[in-house]
Amino acid sequence: MHIPDGYLSLVISAAMWTITLAFLAVAFWRANRRLDEKRVPLMATLTAMFFAAQMVNYPIIGGTTAHLLGGPILAILLGPFAGLIAMTIILTIQALFFGDGGILSFGANVFNMGIVGTFIPFAAFVAVLRLSPKREGMIVGGFLGGLLGDLGAAIAAGAELGFSSTFPYGPVIAMLVMMLHHSVIGVIEGVVTVMILLVLYRLRPDLLPLEPVVAFASHDLSTPTKEAF
Repeated sequence: MHIPDGYLSLVISAAMWTITLAFLAVAFWRANRRLDEKRVPLMATLTAMFFAAQMVNYPIIGGTTAHLLGGPILAILLGPFAGLIAMTIILTIQALFFGDGGILSFGANVFNMGIVGTFIPFAAFVAVLRLSPKREGMIVGGFLGGLLGDLGAAIAAGAELGFSSTFPYGPVIAMLVMMLHHSVIGVIEGVVTVMILLVLYRLRPDLLPLEPVVAFASHDLSTPTKEAF
C-alpha cells in the first residue's frame, strides 16, 4: 500500500500532507495527556511487530504494494490517535531507511494507513461492542475492524492515485485493484487482530479496553478486567 514518490500529483500530495499534519498535531497532544506507563511498552511492542510485518509485501498496481497494516489492533488497544503515532513511526523508518514509500507521498501514506487504517477499525470495533459487549463482540468487532480498516486504506490510496495526473490508471481501476488485493489482506488482518485480542484476553485482560464507547467519547482509556468481555 506504500505509494512511492512520483505517483501522486503535487496538489494531492500537498493536500494529504496538510490533513496528516493536522491529525498528528492532535495525536501528539492527546498522547502526551493520555498514554500511561502500562500502554507505552505495549505501543512499542506492537510498533516493532508490525514494522516487521509490513516489510513482507508484494507488488500490485503501478508500483504500490499489499501487506498487513497493523493499524486495527493498534487503534483498538491504544486508541486511534496513539495508533496513528505508532503507524507514523513505522512509515517514517520505512521511507527514510528502506525506500518503502516516499517523502512527497509520505502524507498520503500516513493518511491511508495511519488515519483511515486506524479510525475506521476503531469505529467498527466500538459499533459492534455497543451491540454485544461480550467476548463474541470483541471477536466480531476485531475481525471487522481489521477487514474494514484495510479496505478503507486501500480505497483511499486508490483514489489518490487515480485522481493524480501522474498516475497511468484512472480512479476506478486503481480503487478496484487496490480493493481486490486488500480484501484478501483484510481477511488476514482481521484474523491476526482477533488472535492478538484473544491472547491478551487470556493472559493480560487488563490491557483490553473496558468500554471503548466511553473511552472514545471521554478521550480516555479505562483499566479493564476480563469480565468486561
